[in-house]
Amino acid sequence: MFTRWKRYLQFSIQYFLFERPKGLDFTMRNKSLLKKSDGLYHGYSRTTEKHTKAIFDSLILNGEDKLLDIGCGKGAVLRTAAEYPFQEIAGIDIDANLIDIAVRNFQILGIEDRVSCMRISATKFKEYNKYNIFFMFNPFAGPVMEKVVDELLKVSEKKAITIIYHNPVYLELFRQKGEVTVLKQLYDKTKNYYTCIFTVKPMQKTAS
Repeated sequence: MFTRWKRYLQFSIQYFLFERPKGLDFTMRNKSLLKKSDGLYHGYSRTTEKHTKAIFDSLILNGEDKLLDIGCGKGAVLRTAAEYPFQEIAGIDIDANLIDIAVRNFQILGIEDRVSCMRISATKFKEYNKYNIFFMFNPFAGPVMEKVVDELLKVSEKKAITIIYHNPVYLELFRQKGEVTVLKQLYDKTKNYYTCIFTVKPMQKTAS
């Protein structure tokens, strides 16, 4: 409980003193989608900038990597990613209000040419194959997550992909469907969550 209140105080200070005066909104939690979808979609919760930088600092980027944030919300991860040498940075989210906030954030910061985000369901998105690095902060319940895992495994049949999964509640779905190799696990002290960074490829079929 103490950790939660400490986090809330930290985020409130960040929002009211440093973001809101500039018209920005990356930090405050948004649970509206969680309620509307009866828990199927988890809404928006920010990954701290410090932890996001630790994640990207741990990657070996070659200037050709393309990042997709699945469930990007207000765009906090995309904003931090803009400081790193990704060739392309994009996000998708089903919530039109969150996408509008993200677009406004990027315009205020002048990074709208560097970062893009699209309003679309993760189960209907058809361009996963454009990307090789995927970020997720526990965005969905199991039924949606299972469909997204299937789409990512299709991509992994054609090229190597890296998954950055913050608070990896459904990591077992990847293990059930593919061969997972964990590269790193990073601990987010503020949120009290782990981030699992891993590669995945389809299961090898055994000879009958």
